[in-house]
Amino acid sequence: MQRHDNPFHDLWLTEILTPEEFVRMFSPQVALNASQLFATGNVVVRGTQGSGKSMLLNLLNTRTRIAYERARVDYPGVDAARPFISAGVHLIRAGASKVASRLAEQPEIRRRMWAATTFGDYINYCLVEDLLENLLYLASEQAANGALRSQIALDWNANTQADFVHRVASSEVWFGYLQHCTSLADVRAAVSARLTGYRGYFNFNHELDASIERSKTAIAQPLLVIADALRSARVVPNNALFFLRIDQHEELFALEQTTGTGSIFRQVINSALSARDGRVSFRIGTRHYSWNDNVEIWGSGAKLENMRDYVVIDLDETFRRRENARSGRAFDAFAEDVFRRRLLSTDFGTELTEDQKESPLLWVFGKTLTAAERACHIGLPTKPLVSIPPDWDPRWKSELEALWTSGERLHAKLGEAWLRQTAQQRAGIHRDRSLVEGHPWRGQKYWIKERNEAALVQLAGSAIQSLVWSGQRNVIDLSGFNILAFMSICRSIWAAWLRYVQPEDLAKLLGPPQIPESEQSIGIAEASKIWFDKLREGFDGDKRTTFVSALGTWFAKEIREDRSLSNPGHNGFSIMNREFARDCEMVRLVKSSRDQGDLIEVEHTTKSADQVPRTKWYLHPLLCPTFRIPFVRTKEPIYTNLAELEAVFRREQLGYQAGARRKSIGSPDQATLFGD
Repeated sequence: MQRHDNPFHDLWLTEILTPEEFVRMFSPQVALNASQLFATGNVVVRGTQGSGKSMLLNLLNTRTRIAYERARVDYPGVDAARPFISAGVHLIRAGASKVASRLAEQPEIRRRMWAATTFGDYINYCLVEDLLENLLYLASEQAANGALRSQIALDWNANTQADFVHRVASSEVWFGYLQHCTSLADVRAAVSARLTGYRGYFNFNHELDASIERSKTAIAQPLLVIADALRSARVVPNNALFFLRIDQHEELFALEQTTGTGSIFRQVINSALSARDGRVSFRIGTRHYSWNDNVEIWGSGAKLENMRDYVVIDLDETFRRRENARSGRAFDAFAEDVFRRRLLSTDFGTELTEDQKESPLLWVFGKTLTAAERACHIGLPTKPLVSIPPDWDPRWKSELEALWTSGERLHAKLGEAWLRQTAQQRAGIHRDRSLVEGHPWRGQKYWIKERNEAALVQLAGSAIQSLVWSGQRNVIDLSGFNILAFMSICRSIWAAWLRYVQPEDLAKLLGPPQIPESEQSIGIAEASKIWFDKLREGFDGDKRTTFVSALGTWFAKEIREDRSLSNPGHNGFSIMNREFARDCEMVRLVKSSRDQGDLIEVEHTTKSADQVPRTKWYLHPLLCPTFRIPFVRTKEPIYTNLAELEAVFRREQLGYQAGARRKSIGSPDQATLFGD
């Protein structure tokens, strides 16, 4: 990659890399808290789009493991307790959704059964094909150079092969489909022919062969037979584990929505996990909305049990920084490492100094400006953006304007807000400068910290300017602990810089650039707009876009019109848990927005006297620049209920007036506009 290329142009690079390239680009940070991935039992790797699910699952791939060994790079799963071999199916690439293409041809009375058995059999054979391919590849590499022999030594010779094939082909699990196979080549050919037959049928090229119709296998059963056969034939150690990867599980949710088949396809996958059979275990990569505890097990009506049938690796929770916790810097290290690896893939890679390698984000983006420094980028020094009513003591007007012109623009704005607050108004301080000495708000450290961002929003609004977003801290925090969002920001910033940098300056550049704050702000604004536009993708996209837009507009209005900055935390909302437990469309919309990553859910330690349990919600940080609202969560959010949320969603107002919140939002049992 040349220096005029954008290192972040391809956001999905790790999904198309060769195994050797994967070793160079994959950040082991994502695997640090995923030790369960290499242990026994079923594992669900869950996260929003771009959280790193597929990257993590790809670590189990045999070719990836061999590439790590060849590169003499420590394998992130080196602490795996037992030897393992893995196979996988990527549901999108495998065309799993096409299973439903012929569904309408089936009589309605047997449609669900046909869909379940056909889907289960197709997935079985996809996994069988990949498992055999992985086995043969590992065997050939071990014969050539001893690859992975220290981790899982194969005994692959004519005798063990023959024993293995006999055990597999003679099993009743295939319902006679492999009975004529006498060699591994025969087995592989039969498996390939079956998959080709399925794909041709799904594509309306021909009808399904009768031999396939009468020999459909139950989900996971063929894989159990192969695992047993490999152990019994002594091809693999008796304690070897078999990890079966199913990635893009959320495709099944989308398939179910478009075919009206309920949750049948996910039920089939649940059936595989419910067996809790130690001979094989599954690794499922999915998004939050697709992995629903209410989805049953196909054929039984029972439901999977967390911590019994499976464990969850929640990548969003892994990286999300907790309130009142100092242990939340895992994402910082992840983002830094991803950024470093992208830079090393460019011409700049050979020019990086040790300091630049250590802190590449700080080098390229610099330190994030303080709130006071950001305020100095807003407005003009000779035109103070403070609004002093004519009935205030004119000395306040003179002092606040003097603060502005002297460069203390933020303190001028904070001083105005302090004077507007109820306590000062009641005491008449705004009318009589002599009642207080100096600038009392300066000594209120936390009062200032809580209002810095809201004050900047108001200043930018008065100046009809955008907020200044730049620096290492802003880039990381706006990512919302999502690596795709982080790379999207980096891509947009880099693209903005490339548009403005002169070719001769680029040619002279030694090492990575130090991108100016102006280009960073432009890039972040563009990344925010792209992120907002992406809301229309996926399930409920149009409705979620409308909802997020309504929330962003609501929050922006709240903050802009709160002249006294009494409620700087109104960039989020809080709702009672008991109300959120209702089954209505508004609750489903909030949950959908959360599961898609549009909203961030945070447990709320309420300041309300009733101490009723509540949950608070905020927009994903990268959406905040679009609505010109702070992403920092501070003070109390808007206390609301479902009725008001519905009114906001429908662009209606329920007697709402900015700056004067009602003391009572109303009963949580109030009838909703959507209805239950």
